[in-house]
Amino acid sequence: MGAIKDIVDLAKDLESRAKDRQDMELIHKIQALSLSLQSHEVEVVERDIRLMEENAELKRQLSELQSEEIRIHRLIEFRRGKRTSEKWDSFCPKCHLPAGGNRAPGGSPQVYCSGNCGWVVYPPMMLEAILAELS
Repeated sequence: MGAIKDIVDLAKDLESRAKDRQDMELIHKIQALSLSLQSHEVEVVERDIRLMEENAELKRQLSELQSEEIRIHRLIEFRRGKRTSEKWDSFCPKCHLPAGGNRAPGGSPQVYCSGNCGWVVYPPMMLEAILAELS
């Protein structure tokens, strides 16, 4: 609002120096325009405040919708929430993509990243049994 205050001060200064009626009319127009500009600026600030509050509420709602319970068990990240249908599911603790499980060559159980980030772990049991431990 500093620029608007400067305009108002300038208009007052011009008013005190005005010599004739035309100068006064022009000064009154400037004052009316500066008041209109002040009013518009207040509306813009109020609108911005409303939008920031609405944005904060939408972010809170989104965070709530995306919330998940996360556990690390046997070096594997497990998540339960809306995207996993409220069931525990395995994820890579390195890149957070879904993890898969099978038997490695030689028959030992392994759990690995489906995104091929290189993460792999060799737990003492198959992934299905580990998921059963969480339930």
